[in-house]
Amino acid sequence: MSLEVGNFYVKDIVFGDVTEYKDGILTVNKEEAVKALNPEGNLKNIDLHVARPGESVRILPIKAAVAPRARKDGRAAFPGYTGNMAPCGEGKLYALENMSVMAVGKYGGWMEGIIDMSGPAQELSPYGTIINLCFTAENSDPDIDQGQHANLHYRMGAHLLAEYIGKAVLDGEPEEWITYDLKDVSGQGLPKVVMVQLLSTFYDTYGFDDVFYGVDCVQLVPTLVHPAELIDGALCSSSLIPAGQHNSTYDYQNHPMLKKLFAEHGKTIDFAGVIITSIGPTIERKDRAAIRVAEIASMLHCDGAVYVQASDGNPDIDFFKCIVALEEKGIKTVGMCSESTGRDGTTQPTKVMLDARADAIVCTGNAAEVLDLPAMDRVIGDLESVVRDPYPGSWADSAEFGPSLRPDGSIIIDAHSYLNNDGMSGWSHKTCKNF
Repeated sequence: MSLEVGNFYVKDIVFGDVTEYKDGILTVNKEEAVKALNPEGNLKNIDLHVARPGESVRILPIKAAVAPRARKDGRAAFPGYTGNMAPCGEGKLYALENMSVMAVGKYGGWMEGIIDMSGPAQELSPYGTIINLCFTAENSDPDIDQGQHANLHYRMGAHLLAEYIGKAVLDGEPEEWITYDLKDVSGQGLPKVVMVQLLSTFYDTYGFDDVFYGVDCVQLVPTLVHPAELIDGALCSSSLIPAGQHNSTYDYQNHPMLKKLFAEHGKTIDFAGVIITSIGPTIERKDRAAIRVAEIASMLHCDGAVYVQASDGNPDIDFFKCIVALEEKGIKTVGMCSESTGRDGTTQPTKVMLDARADAIVCTGNAAEVLDLPAMDRVIGDLESVVRDPYPGSWADSAEFGPSLRPDGSIIIDAHSYLNNDGMSGWSHKTCKNF
């Protein structure tokens, strides 16, 4: 299996009569784009906006972030989700880099996030340093503006828009081609390493959970996948609970740790692939996942594993149970996770479960770090949602900090609300760097 990705690097995004890509400039026809993202009319009051790095712009509440991709062979960019079922991880994929497509709503909730394009928090998220094509909208049916299904149409719209934008480069010549494959290096004596990715899954009801080839992952039994399948759109995010710690589809498509392991394949490691596993809503499912992950890694004769967490609290149990199960099989495991110490540093435990066998953990930062952020000149979305709606890291009022939204437009939140600030997939530069 070999995937070739042709990259086009976007320098700017503008609106015009024809959607096209030329000399680094992506021009978008708004009317066509709106039709592409909303084919069934499930959204209303749709508008498109561009947010560039360095601009005084705040975006919220963000419900999805997707990287634009398309194929010449007619396969959907997200098989089983935006189009018919088809293989992922092979063939040629055309990709627009240095940009994302974002879905932004009027109402916020536990699944949403915030980013700033300038100021002290810009570099806390990878999205603050790329160009973001955002659409704002409302649900056509106001009865679903709150609750588990409130964001389904936004998220589907983001993926459809990303696919529409991706088609703008199909007739062009990419600036570079990058090939992702796992050639046989078994004779080199390199340590065999597998990556374990914990998915965002919380409920036995469709709406909050990641989807794999279009299927809800909440009852997923741990599954071995080719890492190129993630880059190629097999895994889509349906959840940002909470925003600071969960992966968007963009993160899966551009997974930094996965790409690092790919780059080391045949040099320092024998990359065995990715095991995807879900957050178990019961102890029995957590035990099942740990047993199956360890068994798959053992059958692959792995020497090591990198376990990438999603969220904290409940998922900490999955995290430690799985690491322990791997270690008991003799597989040396490194865990990647954030901490959540509480706003005063003492009111919440850092982890709900600990085990001495989990002795190699990379911390990507404190998910509850308080962020005091200045007002921005422009807001894409709805600033009032910070105090009106139930974000994971904002509050209507606080004896210590006051309300999250101040009269001058500045905000004070904890980092749970800041989209991908912890970068558990490997984005974070707060505690990790390359040497």
